[in-house]
Amino acid sequence: MGALLLGVIAYPVLALVSRSAEQREVRMQRAIHHAFRMFVGFMRGVGVIAVQQVGDGRLPKAGPCLVIANHPSLIDYVLLGSRLPQADVVVKRAHWTNPFTRGVVRGAGYIPNDSGESTLEACVSRLRAGRVVLLFPEGTRSPRGGLGPFQRGAAHVALAARLPAVPVTITCEPPGLMRGQPWWDVPATRMLYTLRVGEPIRSEAAGTSRARASRALTATYRETFEKRLGRAEG
Repeated sequence: MGALLLGVIAYPVLALVSRSAEQREVRMQRAIHHAFRMFVGFMRGVGVIAVQQVGDGRLPKAGPCLVIANHPSLIDYVLLGSRLPQADVVVKRAHWTNPFTRGVVRGAGYIPNDSGESTLEACVSRLRAGRVVLLFPEGTRSPRGGLGPFQRGAAHVALAARLPAVPVTITCEPPGLMRGQPWWDVPATRMLYTLRVGEPIRSEAAGTSRARASRALTATYRETFEKRLGRAEG
């Protein structure tokens, strides 16, 4: 319902008062950020979730910056969006035809995940314009207790933009809102979400092909998340 209200009310207003599509997108993303902050605050206030941020890195307040995260639960994007004042996100094409979400994704200028090379170009273009791009390398929610296969899209973006990626490892204890779990099936106790922000992972492709570099960088991303998840469980 929040997405519907943003699409029906905020999007038309921002379209009228913005001088360019880029300005409208950034303003819409900030509106989403504030809406997510209110939602997370409400969920914390009623005792459904708790959220903490730890780690040796920091989430960016401005770009250019590429943020990558694992995706264990339904509200990972909401949690990260509540802490990123501006973020371009790659999302499923189905959101463009969903009556509840289409106004939001169009207004915010989000990027559909089914366009191949054009998706890569759009992400790189946003980064070169000084914006923050948020990607989930798995492409969908993680299997319970682990990681799904990592797609190479995030590595392609990092290499093309020549930027490091800030990794955010998300855990939820006790597990809730997981893949294959109905959204109403919440644990009896409060869910603690921990966002562990790591130091940026450098991307280098000197002396090697794009395919080989992206394969190696994707493996590095996955190894980083595996280590941090293992440390969190331990």
